[in-house]
Amino acid sequence: MAGARHGVESTGPAWRRLRLALVAFALIATALFTAASIADRDTTLAQGRAAAENAAALLAETAESALRIAELTSANVADLVERNGLDALRDRSWPDLSALDTLAHEVGAIWVADATGRLVASSLRPDPPSLDLGQEECFVAVANGAGEHLARLDLSPETRVWNFGWMRPLRSEGRFIGAVHAAIHVDQFSRVLERLALGPAAEVRLLRADGAVLLRWPVPPHPPVPPETPRRGTSGFAEEAGPDGRARLVAWRAALSVPATAVVAVSEDDVLAPFRRRLLRNGLLFCLSFALAGSLGAAALRAGRREADAIRTTVERGAALAEALSDRLHLLASLQEGEARLRLAQQSGGIGLWDLDLETARIALAGDVFGHWGLPGAEQRGFRSLPVRALLRAIHPDDRGVLVAALSDAVSHGAPLDVEFRLAGVLPPRWIGAKAEGRAAGEARPRRLLGIARDVTAERAAQRAMEEARLTLERRVAERTGALAEANARLREGEARFRGLFNATFQFIGLLSPDGTVLEANAAMLRLGDVTPVEVIGEPYWAARWWPQDAATQAELREAIAEAASGRFVRRETRMRDAAGQAVTVDFSVTPVRGEDGLVSLLVAEARDVSALKAAQALLHEAQKMDTLGQLTGGVAHDFNNLLMAVLANLGIARRRAEVAAPDLLRHLDAATQAAERGATLTQRLLAFARRQDLKPMPVDLRALLLGVEALLRRSAGPLVTLELDAPEDLSPALVDPHALELALVNLTVNARDAMPEGGRIGVRIAQVDGPAPGRLPAGRWLTVAVSDEGGGMDEATLSRAVEPFFTTKAAGQGTGLGLSMVHGLAAQSGGALVLDSAPGRGTTATLWLPASNRLPVPAPSQEADAPMPGRGAVLVVDDEPLVLESTAAMLEELGYEPVPAESAEAALALLDARRDVTAVLTDHAMPGMTGAALAARLRLDHPGLPVILATGYAGGGQEEPGGPPRLAKPYSLAQLSTVLSGAMARAAE
Repeated sequence: MAGARHGVESTGPAWRRLRLALVAFALIATALFTAASIADRDTTLAQGRAAAENAAALLAETAESALRIAELTSANVADLVERNGLDALRDRSWPDLSALDTLAHEVGAIWVADATGRLVASSLRPDPPSLDLGQEECFVAVANGAGEHLARLDLSPETRVWNFGWMRPLRSEGRFIGAVHAAIHVDQFSRVLERLALGPAAEVRLLRADGAVLLRWPVPPHPPVPPETPRRGTSGFAEEAGPDGRARLVAWRAALSVPATAVVAVSEDDVLAPFRRRLLRNGLLFCLSFALAGSLGAAALRAGRREADAIRTTVERGAALAEALSDRLHLLASLQEGEARLRLAQQSGGIGLWDLDLETARIALAGDVFGHWGLPGAEQRGFRSLPVRALLRAIHPDDRGVLVAALSDAVSHGAPLDVEFRLAGVLPPRWIGAKAEGRAAGEARPRRLLGIARDVTAERAAQRAMEEARLTLERRVAERTGALAEANARLREGEARFRGLFNATFQFIGLLSPDGTVLEANAAMLRLGDVTPVEVIGEPYWAARWWPQDAATQAELREAIAEAASGRFVRRETRMRDAAGQAVTVDFSVTPVRGEDGLVSLLVAEARDVSALKAAQALLHEAQKMDTLGQLTGGVAHDFNNLLMAVLANLGIARRRAEVAAPDLLRHLDAATQAAERGATLTQRLLAFARRQDLKPMPVDLRALLLGVEALLRRSAGPLVTLELDAPEDLSPALVDPHALELALVNLTVNARDAMPEGGRIGVRIAQVDGPAPGRLPAGRWLTVAVSDEGGGMDEATLSRAVEPFFTTKAAGQGTGLGLSMVHGLAAQSGGALVLDSAPGRGTTATLWLPASNRLPVPAPSQEADAPMPGRGAVLVVDDEPLVLESTAAMLEELGYEPVPAESAEAALALLDARRDVTAVLTDHAMPGMTGAALAARLRLDHPGLPVILATGYAGGGQEEPGGPPRLAKPYSLAQLSTVLSGAMARAAE
């Protein structure tokens, strides 16, 4: 029994360890399989991207070669027309076209048309029965003055062949007489595109710079072929969704010397097809392995009680494994001996072996010659495995496309690989020849390519020497003939480039003779005057339609041309006019051009439209002026508020004490208080203009507000004026400070009354506008409040200064010049605008534009102040202005509080550390160093629960926020100070 228990105890932990090992094996195997699948998918996508990019590069190089040959062919035809004439092609010169077509294999057909687009001659035999190019986009472009033009993809109705090509205009003495079109058949690219083997859902396109399609494969079912979005940059790659909604890998490459871009789109499903097959195969193997492992584990568990037999079996398997290991070592020694013999053969013959795995896109290199050639991994010996992309970077860029095309042909069609290429960064160039054949491994397409590589530089050099010897004789014969043709081509190319730049610029440019006769005028100048070249060429420059014909302008132009003809550069600002007769401000200059003899032979007249720039400069100047005035008035008003604070505080204290001690002084004190309050109103107007008044915008019912102040407005208008109110119902609320709006309405009513000293009618109208708004206000929902009068109105000069502070047209002592400034500041700070409409004899309408609110209107808070309430406790007063600090302390004493003065925030913090009996803090906001808002934030952390009140003359500290310190606007009265203090202490006590 003891032995049995010992056996159970010895086998029990083994079973548990085995179960844990099986679970760990399952988790690790699943994780490794998932990671390997993800890495395999990423590698497959990277291979698809590389294939798309290489295909785009190959297509761009092929298209560039074909288009350049088409361009040269069309130039040769143009020379043929220039020598023989266009009519001669109808009779005897078509064999020359056929010869040119035969020499240029890339060109499928050559068409020559007259100025109307009718066919004159072609390289095809027999000629098509009828061909009219007059409506073709490319023919219309060259007929309208364009130079050489790329013709977009089209299906010829006569030959039923898809083609694109190069069209060149034919001119005689500067007159358009026809065009030659070198057509390239799409079929010429079919073999190259098929060799790329990009998959059944792949698309290949060649785009012009403006997005027009030059080539599309597969070919479209029928014309026309709509343009596409142009691809930016010389090359690029993107993942996009195709017309069927499936993901595609899109790569593009721009041609170097022609305005065309090759675009290759490969279906992601086609790219991932091999990966999915591998995933299915590996998944089945994984499941089988997992099942086998599970079966083995279950068998192991069932055999747990036969541990002794298992150990004996393990020993026997170990012996078998040792025997197998011995056999493997013998085999390894044989392989090493064979590898040594192979390396000796490679070294003697200069041959390297390579093995390309098409599934993983990695290539294995065997042989020391690869290290001698400087390929990646040269420091290793024996076999070196590296990604194909890394090997391609070691190949000369001009030969990568040839190698990729040859590899694609070998993989797609099973053709033997035989290609030669240069190595990058090696001087003199080293040429390598590679040969290989595919190994299918039971599939339709090969999975591996096995081949050899050897140095063929010497062979290439011998071939090149023989070819150069043969071509030298031909070159010497053709040099004299080609020199003249090349000079003519350069002249035509230079003229075409000059013409393109001359007409492409937005500046108005004219070429003049030294006496001012117009020789040339660019397209921009002709469009400005709505004239044709015939109307201006040969005429005096100053007589052109784009110049005003007044005596001053004519004299200025003659003087400028005469000065430039003497050799001096002339520049000045003047005015031109467009075809509609509107004036255009231009920056005008005349530049002399000297010939080889040093004399002025040509004048270049340029003009640049600066009307928008001048208008922008005027707006900037006005904005800077108003901003400067705003800063000045805001600063003055803020300092004046501090002075009024001291005055009103002391007057309030004096009046409370005079009610008992000296009742006769009350009348004088009330008069002084009213004067100080008028000064406070004046500062509010200044702050409104400077956009620094403390506004509290809220949703306001404008109809209710207008009816509420109707009596006040009628008293302000006076008995000689009739006040008409137009306030419709069901208007959206306006987002504005109601008290500031009431003050603005009173100011506008008083201004309207003063504009009609003999009496008249004032209209106040409220409306809702959905849509555009004036100036820079965005379109949307707006509320307008318009106040109009029947007065004398304002001229333009007065209207431009109407909102400036202290500007008034009233007599001395009758106005401050701040009414409209305050309304303007209210509108700007509320997010709206003030629009003035006035003219002499037509009255004035002042319209206040206010933003609409989506919230329900709230009733305006009551302005009635309660009587001052006595208080007690120590109140810390912080202000950097001594007068305000002293007067505030006196007001606190009058209310029964104990004032504790401090001249800065730092001093206040020090006092709080010493005085633990402070019950509240009253601080100014705008102070040097630490501001009042910063002090309040500091006190919330260091002294939580201590009430803090911010006193300020304008909204420089921001609007009062929920949960933040209460605000007290300067100047304030005893009642206001008492109300805010008691409210803050009550909230702190809660």
